[in-house]
Amino acid sequence: MKDVGIVMPVYKQNPIYLELALRSILQQIYQDYHFVIVSDGAPSETIDVIKSVTKGDKRVHFIHKDINEGVARTLNVGFDYLMKINEIKYLTWVSSDNIYYPTFIEKLRRALENAPEEIGLSYSSFRHIDQKGNFLKEPSLEEFYKYQNQPKENLLDVCFIGASFMYKKKYAVKIDGYNLEPVEDYDYWLRLTEICDIVYVEEALMEYRTNSPFSISTQLNNSLIQHRRWRYALNLARQQARNRRNIPFMLTVIYPVSDSTDKTIEKLEQLLEQSYSNFKLIIVDYSMKSFTLKKLLQISDPRVAPQKIQGASEFEAIRRGLYASNTPFTLVYGKGNFPTSPLALYDLINNGLNIKKQNLEGIALVDEGYRKVGHRKVINKESPVYGNLYITESLQKLIN
Repeated sequence: MKDVGIVMPVYKQNPIYLELALRSILQQIYQDYHFVIVSDGAPSETIDVIKSVTKGDKRVHFIHKDINEGVARTLNVGFDYLMKINEIKYLTWVSSDNIYYPTFIEKLRRALENAPEEIGLSYSSFRHIDQKGNFLKEPSLEEFYKYQNQPKENLLDVCFIGASFMYKKKYAVKIDGYNLEPVEDYDYWLRLTEICDIVYVEEALMEYRTNSPFSISTQLNNSLIQHRRWRYALNLARQQARNRRNIPFMLTVIYPVSDSTDKTIEKLEQLLEQSYSNFKLIIVDYSMKSFTLKKLLQISDPRVAPQKIQGASEFEAIRRGLYASNTPFTLVYGKGNFPTSPLALYDLINNGLNIKKQNLEGIALVDEGYRKVGHRKVINKESPVYGNLYITESLQKLIN
């Protein structure tokens, strides 16, 4: 019984990478699978490689789409085909430039086969390789294993599942297919793990090729526009997951702006690059100009709540933002050294939660440098200090 279904979406690809990827699947120790290769408007030379390598293999089903529609739609075409095959119990998808070890299918399948019923997703570690197939310098596998071995709830903060995975068909049929490019896999894991649990296979079962010429990761690294698109989709996936799970925002960031200069935009970018994501951002435009806010909002983010208070003072702009703050913590943003690292908000919030547990009042937290958090007493009637993390009630007392 062929109880595993595999999809490989293919667009443009280096023929050497493609052949290696195909052969690594065809030469798996576990052979009872259906292998669907979907051409996403691939050129003729790519199709020729596919047909040459897979010729005569009855496990392979080739689907050709004339138009390039992206990874998500291409995956859905392949999985729509597999979902109709009753004997299939397990599903996965593979990339056309990665290399899969001979035990890839066997060990991920076994992890699901031997797991309790509520386990719906298995995943393993993997090695990073460059364009020539050389291993990249990276943390030891032991450190990587520890990093990946996390509870499913932590997926909201980081996608530790990675590129080596398999999941049960019976859970996949309960959610929609892939969407939200270019984070289609991350969004899928968030939705899938809301109805099932996960199991980690502590072993590298594949090689992930970085900076492959036609890979999405290369496009993201080489284009600010594509990076912003990725970041928007990433935060949208997280925010949609929090909405489904009724998880409220923890932090309100108030960003009063009076211009749309490069410095103002750079500050906005630094904030949106923070690893901590559970905050809403209130951009309050208090300038006399009509285009300031419009220019900033071209940098899209699903957590942004724009406000316009034309010709007001900076203090009035902060007050306006504070009216909309209904979160445990609030931070006024835009001046000073904060943030000193992409982890600055994460560190401030962790320390802020400890302060709330101790019922300490009148304390503001300060980013004092890379991974360093200090604290100070809030002085009565002081003006809000930029870059300091306040318990919202404390800041409201100052403003009012």
